[in-house]
Amino acid sequence: MRRRPLSASTKQLGTAAIIALVLLRLALGWHFYKEGSAKMQDGFSSTGFLGAAKGPLADSFKGMLWDADGKIRLCYVPSDSSQVWSEPSYDTQKVKAYWKQYLDQVSNFHGYDAATKKRAAEALKVRSGQLDDFFKYNHVEIIEFFRQMERREEQLQRSDMTGVWSLKGQGTKLQGEVNATRAGYLASLDLIWEGIERDLNSFGQGDVLEIGELDGPAISSSQIDKFIPWFDLLCGLALLIGFCTPVAAIATAGFLLSVCLTQFPGAEGAQPVYYQAIEMFALLVVAFAGGGKYLSLDSVINHFCKSCCNSSEQTVKE
Repeated sequence: MRRRPLSASTKQLGTAAIIALVLLRLALGWHFYKEGSAKMQDGFSSTGFLGAAKGPLADSFKGMLWDADGKIRLCYVPSDSSQVWSEPSYDTQKVKAYWKQYLDQVSNFHGYDAATKKRAAEALKVRSGQLDDFFKYNHVEIIEFFRQMERREEQLQRSDMTGVWSLKGQGTKLQGEVNATRAGYLASLDLIWEGIERDLNSFGQGDVLEIGELDGPAISSSQIDKFIPWFDLLCGLALLIGFCTPVAAIATAGFLLSVCLTQFPGAEGAQPVYYQAIEMFALLVVAFAGGGKYLSLDSVINHFCKSCCNSSEQTVKE
């Protein structure tokens, strides 16, 4: 009995294996296509899974969230550690300067004349007054909140706080208080930011120019929110029709890997990512087992390329 070399036998699939591979590719493609369609229709926000990141890469993922700690909107000015006694404070000038820049951008975007821009400036003045009132009425509470926030940040930098269970519990309690207080303040401030966007655009017609992000990250969650629905939709469609199958499969596997890394395996508080990991490995099987060679646009293109090459070779020989 003649034995085939291992290098040859591993490249051949039986009919059942081919059918299973094609069905796997179609199932994965359908899943991503439907996910992309749903996100396009219903909207998508990456804030949840980025904000809930756990593990050694958590800071990198959370860094994609604009003002996740609220320091920009709260106009936070840290205490001076070089001084014997110093307390945190706030300064609204940077935020107000950004709002004035936004007023100019909106005016250019809508083509406001001088009178209309003046009306928009008056609306901005009202919103700036609301910001001043917010800090005026909450001054004592906000300064105390800043102290709590700095105390918690100092705890996180100390290794002795993470090694003792009782101290760890105290830190967790303080973190919960900081998060709850911050959420309440940011809810009020977000209303002012949203009001500015709405008021300044109300004098124009058509599209709304978004207020954007002051000192936003290079790769922000807002950019991700626009990219992922299209990514899911197009990669899912590519897998369904079998076009550039290895590229689409590896790209989607990489995306799922990033999802898994937001909940780093073994990290404290990390959620299970079994389903994402299984689907990621299934995509790698499709990519490296030739899932695009059968019943696919790739196979049609490959057939025509071979036909053209063979015709050219015959012409040269003649």
